[in-house]
Amino acid sequence: MLSENAVQPGEFEYYITLVWLFVFLFAFLMILLFYLFLAKRRAEEREAMKHAISHLAIEGMETERRRISQELHDTVLPLVRDPFVSDLIRSICTELMPLDFTHFSLKEALAALCDKFAGRSGIECACSIDEELDSVALSAENKLHLFRITQEAFTNIEKHSKAVRSAFVARRLLPPGRKVSEKILICISDDGLGLKSKPGLANAESLGMMNMRRRAAALGARLDFISESDNGLMVRLEIPISEVPISEVSE
Repeated sequence: MLSENAVQPGEFEYYITLVWLFVFLFAFLMILLFYLFLAKRRAEEREAMKHAISHLAIEGMETERRRISQELHDTVLPLVRDPFVSDLIRSICTELMPLDFTHFSLKEALAALCDKFAGRSGIECACSIDEELDSVALSAENKLHLFRITQEAFTNIEKHSKAVRSAFVARRLLPPGRKVSEKILICISDDGLGLKSKPGLANAESLGMMNMRRRAAALGARLDFISESDNGLMVRLEIPISEVPISEVSE
């Protein structure tokens, strides 16, 4: 005679089915998690490879700029007798040669870039640079990326925009109630044609914009090209920086 607490054959089969169902669900979840882990790892590897290629491309550009600058200075300049051409070649050499930001101030370099652009192009440039920009913790390499992006933006204005006026703004974005700088904001704008008002303009600038995007990616920055027909172009760059107290950086 069976006890009242004994498991009936049908109930036993039911429990076995539940166990197997749990095993299958557990195995499925493990496989899914493993697949997601592999997908995430592959995505990270692709992103790392992309950044490495971008870094090599930028490094190659700077090496080539340095080589061309040296060749112009050492080979071409001694053969030139015209003072105007000599000054022009020296100016080109200076622009091509990477700045040593271990010795130069970023604020002063950007201000000089604005002045040179206005003097060379005849386009008015209103320049506003935060006095404490140099208090921000940026490596010399990242300062060079920022400088080159600004330089390329000015070159595009000079070559393509047909602008009369331009503006350059560089400032720190401080979070409320904190003594650290989270971002640097760079805006370069003009009152020229913009990107869409002239056919083929975007294609003409694609190489320069691609280089700017590479450098922005190296900075971990957000780069936007904001354009409306007949209302000019704004290049807007937001650069995240490490949260270091300004007093510590200044020291």
